[in-house]
Amino acid sequence: MRRLLLFVWLLLLMATAALAQQVTPAVPAPDLTEIPPAARFTATPNIPHQGEIRLYPIVPNPNDARLATCAAPTLEGFLPYVVRLGDRLDVLLTGYTMITVTQLAALNCLDDPTQLPVGAVIWLPRSVSVFTASSVSPVDAVSPAAIRALTAEAGDNTSGATLTWTAQGEHVYLYPCVDAENCVRPQTAQPVPAEGSLRVYPFATAGEYTYRLEATAGEQVVTEDVSFTITCAQDWIGGLEMSRCPEDPPLAVMIAYQPFEHGALIWFSDTLEIYVLTDDGRVRVYEDIFREGAPDPTAEAPEGLLTPVRGFGLIWDLLGGTESGLGWATAPEMGFDSARQAAGRTSYTTYILAPENTVYAVTLIPGLEVGYWSQVR
Repeated sequence: MRRLLLFVWLLLLMATAALAQQVTPAVPAPDLTEIPPAARFTATPNIPHQGEIRLYPIVPNPNDARLATCAAPTLEGFLPYVVRLGDRLDVLLTGYTMITVTQLAALNCLDDPTQLPVGAVIWLPRSVSVFTASSVSPVDAVSPAAIRALTAEAGDNTSGATLTWTAQGEHVYLYPCVDAENCVRPQTAQPVPAEGSLRVYPFATAGEYTYRLEATAGEQVVTEDVSFTITCAQDWIGGLEMSRCPEDPPLAVMIAYQPFEHGALIWFSDTLEIYVLTDDGRVRVYEDIFREGAPDPTAEAPEGLLTPVRGFGLIWDLLGGTESGLGWATAPEMGFDSARQAAGRTSYTTYILAPENTVYAVTLIPGLEVGYWSQVR
């Protein structure tokens, strides 16, 4: 009996162990050796282009408003020029009179014509002095570079200067130098004959000028400079001191002049006009409508002052007399041998010589009734 109970107990124990293995099986550690590594990115190979390959350049806006005025790059007869250190428009424009420095600056959209951006490309008329040769005879390329002679004969700004040279080499160039120590040949300079003479005129300003002759043969470069002084063909009115030479000489004219408390009246014999200059820097121009027999103003001036008469009196009275802004006259009307001179070929300003060598700058704008004046000497 005991053996039977022991056998049953053993069977139950074995069954319980088997059941425990099914309910709580052992969890093995994960095996990662079979997981493949992540694949690297492989670019899709290019498919050969079928047909014509075309480039599409990006073009600046053709409707740019600057093209309406800054038209030099598109004007016929203008060539590109690379600005060198020290370049000045007035020097580059020597020998060309069709446009002024100011107009050339505007045509090139230059912010300041006196400060050219070094390395920038501007456009110059083909006839300026850096483009002196239209055709050059062939030069013996075997000859070494050499300069045998370079001279200059100079006069005033109208007659200019004559440069004469003799050189040899593969190419010969002649160009202006504003700064001889930092002078390099313009990238767009054209070769000149190995022997020749060139008259450079007119010059815009007086002063000293330097031109360089350069001869090249392969890598050999030889240069020589020549300097000369240009004077003005005529002087500025009243001895005004300006480096730029006048376009035209002073025009002699007879004037009548009368000073006032707050300005002056000037009558011109050639135009029969009266200029009314007031202390606020304004000037008005009127036709002289005075005729002999016309009455003078009846207003009585305070002691030490005067009431203007005749043409000046009529204009003064019509403008309101003492309410005109002029006040009373401080001295009698006087005749005077005067002169006028334009400040520039296209300037609105004219210089007028007044008594005691005084010079007035009068600026009259077309279409405006009121101009401006100032005393410059």
